[in-house]
Amino acid sequence: MAKFLNTDLLNEWIPRLIDETERELIIIVPYIKTSNLMYKHLYDANKRGVETTLVYRENKLSPEEKRKFEALDNLNLMHHPNIHAKCYYNEKYMIVGSMNLYEYSEKNNREMGVLLHKVCIDNENGWGNVDDKQIFEDAINEIKIIINSSFSEKQSRETLTDGFEMNIIKTQRELIEDTCKEINKIYLHKKFEPKEIRGEWKSFCNNYYDHIDVSLEGRVVFTFNYSDNRIEDIFKRFIPNYHEFRFDGYKFYWNNAKSPIYLYPNSKHPMWKNISHDDDRKLMKNGIDQVIIFLRPFL
Repeated sequence: MAKFLNTDLLNEWIPRLIDETERELIIIVPYIKTSNLMYKHLYDANKRGVETTLVYRENKLSPEEKRKFEALDNLNLMHHPNIHAKCYYNEKYMIVGSMNLYEYSEKNNREMGVLLHKVCIDNENGWGNVDDKQIFEDAINEIKIIINSSFSEKQSRETLTDGFEMNIIKTQRELIEDTCKEINKIYLHKKFEPKEIRGEWKSFCNNYYDHIDVSLEGRVVFTFNYSDNRIEDIFKRFIPNYHEFRFDGYKFYWNNAKSPIYLYPNSKHPMWKNISHDDDRKLMKNGIDQVIIFLRPFL
């Protein structure tokens, strides 16, 4: 749920947003004259490995400020002739409001803004729930337009090495496309593609095995492409052999003939401890293949 921010709360939340950034930060403001404290937040984020993209209004940055930003080696500095928007955005939060990255504004102006949550934040006050995804899609689209039409003044070390790419301004479909590319390196001839399922983009493999589709949704979902009567018959023959922990290291559910089959990692099993992202995917592929082999006699 969105939260209204007055000047005091903007002074609290803009530094907090910077401090809680994990990987990527975007700031769009026309006027910049950072206080020592605000610059320290940016400097510390840079030391943590955060890649920051800062877009300001053309000809509105003093030589002194430019020198300060030159010290941030993982900063993309850009300018645009028509910027008047003020936006602060990372993986968890977006602040849209009236406050520039300007010391005078922090101390003297009456400012207003809105804090939006991209992920659910545990909070006893109840305003930390996820905000409408369409708001973020629309905002991301505008941010991309602004960045695309800006002039690059300084590139981050990551941009210099790998080219400019920020995941926080990718749409959900674009992120799933990236995920599918990585998944397909592990699944080889099994090809996953983005598919919209219940309003969300997921990694989906059509016909992973004859008449069985597989989607990856944080869990694995198996869906039959048979008639209802055929699925009912499969379920009746299958259910005497059902056990939630049939597959070592996984949880396995098929509750009724009208529901999909679900496979989860058993987080209490030691094989899931301290593993890499790729190893996680390999283990899930192993689980999927075990389920398919188990189901084959019932098909």
